[in-house]
Parts: sequence; structure tokens; C-alpha cells
Amino acid sequence: MVVNKVLSGSSASVTRERIRRKIKGGKSEGGESEENRMKRIFFVSALTLSLISTAVFADEDAESIGAPGDPGQISRTIEITMVDNRYKPSEIKVKQGETIKFMLKNAGKKKHEMLIATPEEIDKHGKMMKKFPDTEHPDEPNKVSVEPGKTGELTWHFTKAGMVDFACPLPGHFKGMNFPGMKGTIEVEAK
Repeated sequence: MVVNKVLSGSSASVTRERIRRKIKGGKSEGGESEENRMKRIFFVSALTLSLISTAVFADEDAESIGAPGDPGQISRTIEITMVDNRYKPSEIKVKQGETIKFMLKNAGKKKHEMLIATPEEIDKHGKMMKKFPDTEHPDEPNKVSVEPGKTGELTWHFTKAGMVDFACPLPGHFKGMNFPGMKGTIEVEAK
């Protein structure tokens, strides 16, 4: 092919790939469009920066909601059923110092998540999910995703007394026009 004869060397391989994409309608060899690949890269980069900034600058917030729990130190298990756009129960009481294993059953028809965080972190995560709804993201220590008909678990250690929020930050789940939203509160009682 003329392109291969004209373009040779390591920098030319990038150019050859771009020409192939143009010929194939913007698709890479794996079938993913350049636009989708760039969106995925941007989302992963933004999520990584968000997690780093949260870890570095929000130690106070992280400490206020607790920390990932040690599976060997579980105080008790709380079962939560996730139905489309709500949790049952949505109000939970725990004691300061407890390590709770949340057993989450998704009885709904859609994928759901449980994110334990401050209201600001939930809002930030929700905005990111709304901007990139089709991008998969890994579970975090304070978040778990559960497919319909499946179960998941999240273990959390509650270090301070006060109120802690949880929500499903997926687009349309947390805030809605005709429903209160998929959110709840955890009251952490002082020792």
C-alpha cells in the first residue's frame, strides 16, 4: 500500500494508525471510536485526579465519615435492599467505633450503587457520572456497584459520631422529579 511505503519508522506508525482510522470512519483497530476512547481517557483521568485530591485535601471529610472496615473486625451486618430509586431501609443507626458489613441486594431492574460520603462528595461523584454515564469505573472503598438480581457488600468502620450520608450517584437515581431520590442517612451514635 502507498501509505506504508511513504510512511516508515516509529513516528510513522502513529500516522498510519490515524489514516486507518479515517478510512474506517474513526474507529481504532479494536473497534472503539476515537471520540469514545478520548472520553474514556478523560473520565479515568478526571476520576483519578478527583480521588487523589479527595485523599490529599479532604482528610477531615474522610475521617468524618469513617474508614474502610477490616473484614475480621465486623461488629454486625445490616441488610439493605436496593429497589429502583430507593433503599430499604434508608435510615440506619450505628454506634461510634462499630465496623458494619452492609449486605446489599439489588431487587430492582437497574444497576445501583451505594456510596458512603459527605453530601459534597456525593454531589461531585454524581456530576461526574452524569457527564460520563457509560464509562465503567472501579469500586472504591466507600462505594459498591450491584447489578440487578445480584448482591454486594461494603464494610465500613464508623469513627466519629454524627450523620453520614449514602446515595446512588448514577444518573437519575439520586435526584428525581417525582421521587425523593436514592439516598439515605446513617446516624452514628456516640459511645
